[in-house]
Amino acid sequence: MLARRMLLLVLALVAAGATAYLARSWVEGQRRPAVVRAEKVEPATKRVLVAARRLAQGSFVTQGALRWQVWPDVDLPDSYFEKGAVDPADLAGAVVRRPLEEGDPVTRSAVVRPGERGFLAAVLEPGMQAVSVPVDQASGSTGLIFPGDRVDVLLTQALEVEGGGGQERFVAETVLRDVRVIAVGQRLSTAAEGADELSPKIRTATLEVTPEGARRLALALELGKLWLGLRSLARPAEGERLGATAESAGDTPIWDSEVSRARGASRSVAVFRGSEAARVPGKGSMSP
Repeated sequence: MLARRMLLLVLALVAAGATAYLARSWVEGQRRPAVVRAEKVEPATKRVLVAARRLAQGSFVTQGALRWQVWPDVDLPDSYFEKGAVDPADLAGAVVRRPLEEGDPVTRSAVVRPGERGFLAAVLEPGMQAVSVPVDQASGSTGLIFPGDRVDVLLTQALEVEGGGGQERFVAETVLRDVRVIAVGQRLSTAAEGADELSPKIRTATLEVTPEGARRLALALELGKLWLGLRSLARPAEGERLGATAESAGDTPIWDSEVSRARGASRSVAVFRGSEAARVPGKGSMSP
């Protein structure tokens, strides 16, 4: 009988202990803060037009020179180009006013487009001048020379032979070497669309020259006909100055007799005036 009572007491104590443990665990569970799994929120962004590579001052904006860059969604200056407000193709042919490093934002003040005020001045290197010369499809290689190309300026002229009875000698010489073409007709960029590409109506080419080169071109226009010779993309040899004159570059004029043997075939002609006889140079026989 006593053993039975003791067993019931032990069972009651175990049950009470288990109940107390469960109650305590439930209370602690209620006190713990609920863990809320927050979803990751991506920060708001926008896209800004930046330079895809280094752009030097005075260079043209070409295809692939610009790209869109992810930018924090903050208030931006009105000078920035945001995606949706402009198409990068619309800036093709613009000129860079100040140097831009890769990744720099392209602002409205950093570039100037063809037709806008100051475009031609932005194309010119510091200290250089723009001079337009008349050309045709032959003399200017129309359709083959574009803005950004480098050319030599050649001069051909006819000189009257002294004492030759109105005969003429022809001579060709290099006036300027390695000058940059900044416009052909109204076309100011190789990237810009223009109806005058390959057009026979093109009558001028605008060249970037030094102040001295500008004076030489002005005088050469009065002397004879100018021709443009397209140069290789390879840079000049060491020591060869860009835009150098023919004299400083060591060029010498070429006379007609050096090109055509017929021009120097006739040496002299005997002319009799009464009892006096004299010999005068024949056509093409005058030495330079």
